[in-house]
Amino acid sequence: MTVGKITTKPANKKAIFGYTFVSLIFFGIGILCFILLWNTLVPNTSDTFGEVISDLLTTVVALIIAGGTIQQYWWVILLIVVGLMVVGFLVGWLLLFLVKKFGHILVYAGIAVYIIGAVVGILLAIPFGGVLIALISLVPVVFLIIGMFTNIRKFKRAGEFMKFTGEVVLAEKGMILAPLFVSWVSVINFLTMGSIFAYLVAIFYETSFVWAGYLVASIASLLQLIVYYGSFYIAESINTTYAYEWYRKRDPDMKFCVRNVAGQFGPIFAFGAITAIVSWIQQMLRNAATTSQSKGNVAGLVLAILARAIAAIVGFVFKYLTYFTLPAITVEGLNFRSGVTRSFNLLKKYYMDVLIRETGVQRAMAIVQWIAFFIYGILGAIVGLIVKAAVPSLSWTTAMLICIIPMVIFANIPTFFIFRPMKTAYLTFVFAYAQDEESGFNLPTRMPANLRSDLKDARKTLDPSKSIVGIVK
Repeated sequence: MTVGKITTKPANKKAIFGYTFVSLIFFGIGILCFILLWNTLVPNTSDTFGEVISDLLTTVVALIIAGGTIQQYWWVILLIVVGLMVVGFLVGWLLLFLVKKFGHILVYAGIAVYIIGAVVGILLAIPFGGVLIALISLVPVVFLIIGMFTNIRKFKRAGEFMKFTGEVVLAEKGMILAPLFVSWVSVINFLTMGSIFAYLVAIFYETSFVWAGYLVASIASLLQLIVYYGSFYIAESINTTYAYEWYRKRDPDMKFCVRNVAGQFGPIFAFGAITAIVSWIQQMLRNAATTSQSKGNVAGLVLAILARAIAAIVGFVFKYLTYFTLPAITVEGLNFRSGVTRSFNLLKKYYMDVLIRETGVQRAMAIVQWIAFFIYGILGAIVGLIVKAAVPSLSWTTAMLICIIPMVIFANIPTFFIFRPMKTAYLTFVFAYAQDEESGFNLPTRMPANLRSDLKDARKTLDPSKSIVGIVK
């Protein structure tokens, strides 16, 4: 196990081949289904899917040709879209500076938003008989309030971690490439699964072998999840490497991060496959709940509630059981099982840090997202005023909508790719700080000295004469 400095290993070629093989099987099935689907009849019609798609494309092309303005000024539309994307990156970078400077204030604001939201939710739940839900929702609020009075330094460190998230993305711009990779895989994933599902619906429609369609679709959905979570954890591991090395006052590059992930690909692939299986089980339970509920009887309703409850519990347990597993694999070179053990041990000790991240920090990042939406709305309104002045025949409503909506949609896309690495970085910083405490702060760290171990300071100021050990003796 490496601590303080990541030591890369030779690429795990077997695991890389395994993930590639599963992905090729899934995508290959999707391509085959798309080809077979082309000459398959659409249920309840005499047209094939190929004819329907061809007609649709012909209609779209005809509309573009008929709309001479669109055809003539397509480059203007392209320029506008590209311009909006550039605006999105600029606003995202501006918000990173905001987080870097005022991250601590954002965390406290996020905690306040969470507490107020929870209290309002409790007040609304009680009149409708949701006393149990209200009490459960109150638990994190109580822990947060008590924690702020008993261990305020954890909250101050959370603010420092938040500032670090803005700083690390500004310093390591390669971190925005990982979310782009996941998004690309997600789109291909969606199109592949869509082709498989459409073909299965078509060939098993109104036959006695509907169950076979569900079985094949279920297997395909499991492959889909394995491919997705594999790519997701690859991306997260790359950004975990970036964030950890930066926290240790080093300057990593993409080549180093990819090499580290390639060496740890076995445990990463295992983590992705296990996560896929858990998500698949949850999906099956929810599907069973929907089927039971559709029967409309009491027994079906009870089974539906039970299935959804089990799905929620399974997801909750797995999420927090593996909370620090990926940093343990990526940073310390552990296998999947040891990573889970390491994660659980850290969760028991740093549960308050986890609670702060899941409540205040999440709300803080949501606040930043809302600030982004607000900025895009203002920019869209300004452009709308210019458009209205240039084209007086347009109504105010039309001028505003055609400017604000594209601004919010297209400009917000790059902002997502900038903010996603911040969440990964924050978890990595908590993990690295845990290493700091375990090593007595002998490792390189960016954490200010005044925000380090509480226990260390407590031992220094402890009066031995008042120790419980002395009283017992």
